[in-house]
Amino acid sequence: MKGRDRILSILKERGSLPQTELVKISGMSKSRVSEILNELEKEGIIFRKQLVGKNLIVSLNETKFLRLGIINAAEYPFIIPFIKKLREKGIEVEVKIYDNGLQVTKDLVLGKIDMGFSPVISQIIFSKIFDIKIIAGGAKGGAGIVGESCNIGSTVMSSMETWTLAEVKNANIIPFNSPQELVKNFETKKVPAIAIWEPYLSILESKGHKVTHVFEPNHCCTLAIRSSLEDEEKIKEIYEDAFSWFLSSKDRWISDYSNLLGEDYNIMKKASERYYFDSYLDLKEVYKNLKKMNIYIPA
Repeated sequence: MKGRDRILSILKERGSLPQTELVKISGMSKSRVSEILNELEKEGIIFRKQLVGKNLIVSLNETKFLRLGIINAAEYPFIIPFIKKLREKGIEVEVKIYDNGLQVTKDLVLGKIDMGFSPVISQIIFSKIFDIKIIAGGAKGGAGIVGESCNIGSTVMSSMETWTLAEVKNANIIPFNSPQELVKNFETKKVPAIAIWEPYLSILESKGHKVTHVFEPNHCCTLAIRSSLEDEEKIKEIYEDAFSWFLSSKDRWISDYSNLLGEDYNIMKKASERYYFDSYLDLKEVYKNLKKMNIYIPA
């Protein structure tokens, strides 16, 4: 990897860093890092801010680069036109794919990503303490339970956990960290039932496993951004425009999105049919629904 690409890769992965730390992580000389940063700064790709003394913090220019986090799910084919629209505006986007939504929300809080789709329940809780803002919806539903038991495997602080506790009588949650763990433990009969999202629901169904419960179509993951992100209204406007584009030609975007995730198109197409795509988000309605589930969070 060239020195310039190495520096950009580190900044995309870690967010803002002291220049001294960038030198250590890159393994390059102090003078070479300084030379690359001078070039990037002239091009407007990064900027440096001086702290106490001579210490400099290096950051990517948010008007040129954005980092978007998503869960490995069939839920977000609309991000493909969103990315295209952002690139038309001169903004490059790097997509980071996660195994669970809690990690997406954590990285958003830590500044490791700029925007993220993760469970609305975790975003609401984190937004009460940290500087993130929920700005739009995405998709509703798209999940269910495979297997028959009140002992149900689920990822934690997720829509799966919330919906299971709300819709399944006497449910006992068995915590897992990823969909891969859930599927593996279910298929090896270490857990009798799991709450899982698409495309894993359709994959298990194709293997002959029975979907015993389909969750009500509430908002699963919503779009949140760092509150310090510039041009919030511009990003929201681009997102809404891209979402309309997605709705007008879903199959095209599902194909591209399947390639991004490395999943079979036919499975992804079937999986997408369990979602209700809707970018409109009424947080008051979300709070109201959570209250019905006996989850009380101050608005």
